[in-house]
Amino acid sequence: MENLEVQKSQDDYEIIPVKKLPEQKYKTLHKKYLESDYQILSWMNSLTASEKFKHNYLKGLTKDVYSLKFELRHKGKMIGWTYGWQDSNSSDFYIASSLVIPEHRNKGLYTRMLLKVLEQTKKDGFNSVRSRHHCTNNPIIIAKLKCGFTINGFEQDEVMGTLVRMVYHHNEKRKKASLFRAGKLNEASVFDN
Repeated sequence: MENLEVQKSQDDYEIIPVKKLPEQKYKTLHKKYLESDYQILSWMNSLTASEKFKHNYLKGLTKDVYSLKFELRHKGKMIGWTYGWQDSNSSDFYIASSLVIPEHRNKGLYTRMLLKVLEQTKKDGFNSVRSRHHCTNNPIIIAKLKCGFTINGFEQDEVMGTLVRMVYHHNEKRKKASLFRAGKLNEASVFDN
């Protein structure tokens, strides 16, 4: 991974690459703005001690996986984030969570963070960037569609509910193959140069 730079703007907003998000601030904002908007069913709270031990052991095996974390600040104060990691398919990146607090929304900040993730994942060699969203999260779905993401499926998740799956392909062949599978291209055009 190349060195990441702080993205500053004229409007006192900064997108800062970080190794770790400030835990307490993250938890507070996550609970206030994400958990309150979307009903999250945390089945992990009902695990036995043995199950939690096994879960944490398995999670620990992935601690060295490639990840990106960006903190969004306004005048030095954390007002959002985006983060994700290398998916199980080694050439895919998964965006796990993003937030811009309400009083700073509709200013293009989510799109700025998204473009930063797309820029970095392309530089680092990922073929695709994937994400999942509540099916009613229209502002984010629309922002992603405007940035070139496509909807590639739906799923029912036991924690989050009904989700829309989206993908952005850096690799043109994969993008064409995806469009072929959606019925928008014929097979021959997938392999055209």
